[in-house]
Amino acid sequence: MAQHWTHAGGGWLPPRRPRPGVVPLRPLGPGEILGGAAATLRRYGGTLCGALLLGQLAGALVVAAAAGAATLASLSRSSGSRVFVWTLFPAAALFLLFTCALATALIAVLLRPAVLGRAVTVPGLLRAALTRTPAVLGAQLLALCAATAPVVAAGAAGLPVLALLPLLPVALWLGVLFALAPTAAGYEGLRPVAALRRSARLVRGAWWRTLGVTAPAVAFTCAAGYALQAWFGPAGALSALVLLPAFPQLPAGLLYVDRLIRREHLAEALATDAADT
Repeated sequence: MAQHWTHAGGGWLPPRRPRPGVVPLRPLGPGEILGGAAATLRRYGGTLCGALLLGQLAGALVVAAAAGAATLASLSRSSGSRVFVWTLFPAAALFLLFTCALATALIAVLLRPAVLGRAVTVPGLLRAALTRTPAVLGAQLLALCAATAPVVAAGAAGLPVLALLPLLPVALWLGVLFALAPTAAGYEGLRPVAALRRSARLVRGAWWRTLGVTAPAVAFTCAAGYALQAWFGPAGALSALVLLPAFPQLPAGLLYVDRLIRREHLAEALATDAADT
């Protein structure tokens, strides 16, 4: 990378970092992370939504088949409707968990092509994401359990509600500390426990920055989901379930790339990879 001359300062400036994809290959500011998330949606939004919809359709068919089989196995005139209801709720919860894990896995797999500016296809993206969805789901559940464990343990011990309030900052701290674990599981193919350790190492020293990037994305997603449900009723709720799970993962994924650039010099490897293509 050669230096370039500027007339504004009358001297040589450091070499410009390349930008083959949605973000420049250098440490990123919060605005560049959010702008990169928007650029990723503009460039890969159709592919991402197509892969997510196909994966959700496959997951819905599997969950519906399992729920139907469980209902038929215990169907009787007296308990048929009750069994169906009690089967439906766990099936819906499993589908929601699968949707969130698949969305995170899709974003994690998409990160490298997006940063390098490479094309992706719906089948290729979905195939790569599905193989990593179980590890991503495990990382999400472990991170959730780790963040809520102090509050749940104190509540199970019978402590009053006011005694639980001091534990909420601990839960928030743990939640942010492990916020990058699902992306680590999807991007690097790590197992859930290793992904939690990886997230803790990357977030260490950047806790407030991680909170500042991830919290607005989650708040925007919740507000958008509420607005869709309020404006369009059940159709809006369904649209929110289909389209919104991927959005909070985009800023978190680009923050993960930023942490790798700052801590492990990923920019040089990505620049070499981009130059070779």
